[in-house]
Amino acid sequence: MEAGISADEDKGKMMKEIESNQNGFTILEVAIASIITMVGLLFLAGLFTLAIGQNRMVKQFTTTLALAQQKLEELNALEREDERFAVGGGLTEETKVDDYSDVVFVNPSTGTITTEIPEGETPIYARYWIIENDPTLTNTRIISVRVVAIQASQGRQAEETTLTTARSW
Repeated sequence: MEAGISADEDKGKMMKEIESNQNGFTILEVAIASIITMVGLLFLAGLFTLAIGQNRMVKQFTTTLALAQQKLEELNALEREDERFAVGGGLTEETKVDDYSDVVFVNPSTGTITTEIPEGETPIYARYWIIENDPTLTNTRIISVRVVAIQASQGRQAEETTLTTARSW
């Protein structure tokens, strides 16, 4: 111990040295870290918005496929003599024929599919089909079903699916 310095003074001097040696974050470092975090969160928010849009698009593609398969199965189950299996129809709004098209409503909360649109609701999908005789095979008909989402995803072309099959007897 040095002469003239008491033990209390020596202890105080040591505490000051310890305190001055402690490193912490400066206000500038905290501000930079906050900006980096904010930019990262903004990027994630943008990805989240993109994911929601993609999810809707995929849901509509899946639904158009399921509705086309449902109608194709229904038409394939018809007897050859059934009037609903007669040659005719069209696959677009311009070429559609009565009894060869319908509009479909899918209840978003229950998933119930109906061609009778509930009061105050709008149809979500348009479904068109065409039945043709196969030009090369006798006793064979070609069945095509096209389903179009009436309410397309924002900024995109309407989602649609077209399925075709051949039925012979």
